[in-house]
Amino acid sequence: MSIPSRCARGSTLLEAVIAAALLATVLTGMIPLVTTAVAGAAASRADLVAAQLARQRLAQLQSLTHATLPSGVVVDDGSRLDDEEVFASGGRGLEVTGLAPVQAPIESWADWLDDRGTWLASGAQRPPGARYGRRWGIVSAGTEGCLRLWVEAAPLDPSIGDRVFRAASLQCPWGAEAP
Repeated sequence: MSIPSRCARGSTLLEAVIAAALLATVLTGMIPLVTTAVAGAAASRADLVAAQLARQRLAQLQSLTHATLPSGVVVDDGSRLDDEEVFASGGRGLEVTGLAPVQAPIESWADWLDDRGTWLASGAQRPPGARYGRRWGIVSAGTEGCLRLWVEAAPLDPSIGDRVFRAASLQCPWGAEAP
């Protein structure tokens, strides 16, 4: 077994230093890619949750009583949707609001949710821990008791940007024909 010469040991050290420098250069170039990918994944998740929260509230609005009977149109005007317990009594149900609640949070027409979509509070003021805001409004369509249901949900994280997800529907009373 021979002992390596000084020259051979020096060239091995030089090769290791060059390899480490190349590796550091490549990894430094990848850091912005990883950062962008992580930010994109967070924004995509927030978008998905906000869109689901808008669709969820629209489905809840659509499930409220809205029917045509011989005595006229019957509309649920007593269910409360801006509460931890959905469909609790003491609310405004399908009361016609116009677009004002969609343009700014108004009591009874807005709620706040955490990062998992769990209800935190309702009202115009954002509570601590809120990651999503949701507002909804009901506009009279003026024909046969039909209503336009409008819901907006938005992530509140400023790093994600200004994104709003909307869900809308024309809700005519059961038994009436849509225009």
